[in-house]
Amino acid sequence: MQEDDFLYSVSVLSGLVCSILAVLKCMLGKVLTSRALITDGFNSLVGGVMGFSILISAEVFKHNPKVWYLDGAVGVLIGLIILAYGVKLLIDTVPRVRQTRHYERFE
Repeated sequence: MQEDDFLYSVSVLSGLVCSILAVLKCMLGKVLTSRALITDGFNSLVGGVMGFSILISAEVFKHNPKVWYLDGAVGVLIGLIILAYGVKLLIDTVPRVRQTRHYERFE
């Protein structure tokens, strides 16, 4: 019982703190026009979702042990979302880097 209370409190605290940080980082990133800060906000949002998903998976597993794979499936889904966001960042960033490639050359 004490392990369950610890798991729930850590999951809720992690989910809330990461979600609040995500909102603040995204707002600040838009004000400062910082893609890095917005990306960090997205990563914090994913951390918040993971915190809440652990809580939900544990509760579902408690009532239905046949769904033991839910936590792993959510983890794989979150990993694919992060991969897709990383590919999107690369697609958006690489052309800009190529445009400024000759900027520091002394030719």
